[in-house]
Amino acid sequence: MKEIAKITIKPTELVSEGSWGARSLGKHESTMTLYSEEPKTYAMIEWDIPSLDEVEQIGLWFEGKTLTEYDGVMSLPREAIQFLRKQGYTVPREFE
Repeated sequence: MKEIAKITIKPTELVSEGSWGARSLGKHESTMTLYSEEPKTYAMIEWDIPSLDEVEQIGLWFEGKTLTEYDGVMSLPREAIQFLRKQGYTVPREFE
């Protein structure tokens, strides 16, 4: 996969979510790196949170430039949605 874009996110309140519920992780700086492959029907965001020693991988599926599905996190982070939109992708409101 090829790196497409990268963004550093200022300290933001993070929440860990699962089928068991949610819990606050506090405020942390993080980095999101967008990777894509050809054909561009699949991409991935690698979300690095160094202060928590955590790296999350968010799988992304597209039809054209429109997001149709994601996997790897319970809900798509607001920062990931904004990041994708800045890269020219359409993220339907249902993912907000």
